[in-house]
Amino acid sequence: MLVAITGTPGVGKSTVSSILRKEYRVIDIHSYAEDHGLFESFDEEAGSYDVDVEKLNDSIMSEDIEGTVFLDGHLSHFVDCDKIIVLRCEPHVIYDRLKQRGYDERKILENVQTEVLDVILSESVDSGIDTYEIDCTELTPEQVVSKIGIIMNGEDIPDVTPGHVDWSEEMDEWF
Repeated sequence: MLVAITGTPGVGKSTVSSILRKEYRVIDIHSYAEDHGLFESFDEEAGSYDVDVEKLNDSIMSEDIEGTVFLDGHLSHFVDCDKIIVLRCEPHVIYDRLKQRGYDERKILENVQTEVLDVILSESVDSGIDTYEIDCTELTPEQVVSKIGIIMNGEDIPDVTPGHVDWSEEMDEWF
């Protein structure tokens, strides 16, 4: 089973994935793309390399996947996986985390706006793949991993249904 752990930068994907790594294989999408020569041109405006998601998908799908494997990265929901788990976080928390990482104001605002507009959630749901949404704002990474375990076991928990997280009341502040 291939499971995408995706979300806006700063929501906690890497932290959660570091815990999952203790029991599962986790593929860091950024490192994978770099190691497999999937970076294309450098986008000066975005401050990052473009990745052809079709080539990324083809490359990962050619891997020998055994057991449950998690894909960690904000592009992981573009891979033909079995489940997508979108991690969400309150925009002010994302702002503070990205500021601490040294992101410039333009990049921080772009990512916060992406979170407010549910961009990654919408892309994930539009894929047609089973999608789940976890609000990480007030959860510890271990609590997030616990929710992921419940999802993986097929148990029904209502607060992971796509669309239950809504930051739209913050629209005026960030736009």
